[in-house]
Amino acid sequence: MNAIQDFITRLSVWLGDLAFTLLGFLSPVVILWFLSAVFGVLMLLVWRYTSNQDAIADVRRKIAAHLLATRLFKDNLSVTFRAQRLIVFHALRLLVYSVRPVLIMTGPFLLIMVQIGLRYEFRPIPVGKVANISVTLKPGSDMNGPGCKLRLPPALRRDPIDPMRAEYPRTVDWRITASKAGNHTLVFGDGEDRVVMPLTVGDGFERISSIRGGGFWDRLLYSAEPSIPESSIFESIRIINYDARSTPLFGYDVHWLVTFLILSLVFALLFKPILKVHI
Repeated sequence: MNAIQDFITRLSVWLGDLAFTLLGFLSPVVILWFLSAVFGVLMLLVWRYTSNQDAIADVRRKIAAHLLATRLFKDNLSVTFRAQRLIVFHALRLLVYSVRPVLIMTGPFLLIMVQIGLRYEFRPIPVGKVANISVTLKPGSDMNGPGCKLRLPPALRRDPIDPMRAEYPRTVDWRITASKAGNHTLVFGDGEDRVVMPLTVGDGFERISSIRGGGFWDRLLYSAEPSIPESSIFESIRIINYDARSTPLFGYDVHWLVTFLILSLVFALLFKPILKVHI
């Protein structure tokens, strides 16, 4: 399972890096708007070619007809109630017709959103700000052994009293301060059991992994790093104080996902009549 997830991660990260490199001449806000437009159009195209468009159009017409009947015959309760029942029935049919395209879109589109999130979810640690690093060891690991060893590049320094250990959650924590912007490599462990983790420092627009290892969803959503080997004493490594990034939307700073989904929906509605898609 780890090998499959690592392959998917490597491929999607490579494609994400390629896309953002090609769009690098644009500002991050413009890139997000552009990607939202592309995402909205892709959703329409997938929906068009994986759903039964004729059946959806027919159901839409029937719903419209029954809505009209509730207005025209509002004084006739039996006709009105029958029309309302049929509206609900056909609405359920629409849900059934939507299952296949939604299932087809879920996997690929989730990976696309993950790659966008790796750039827009967090800001790099500012120069001079303390970065809190938390390492979780596997059960039975020596809390004073190799799991407490950390090698830093010259631009980083640790707090003199670190590491701090907690027996119950099996965590080893460091506080690290950077004197220089850049992507720095933290090396945990010793000998053959060594695990590296990037620490992104500065004020630029970077791909940021806040975790390596951990559970399936943590690795999928917040990490561009390979899995930690099964033989390692390390369970996960987290950088827990990257600041959240926001994006502007109509004069308000909101979470990037809100901006992305709203804009994708807007662009999808704009292109819907052009592409002649029934939803």
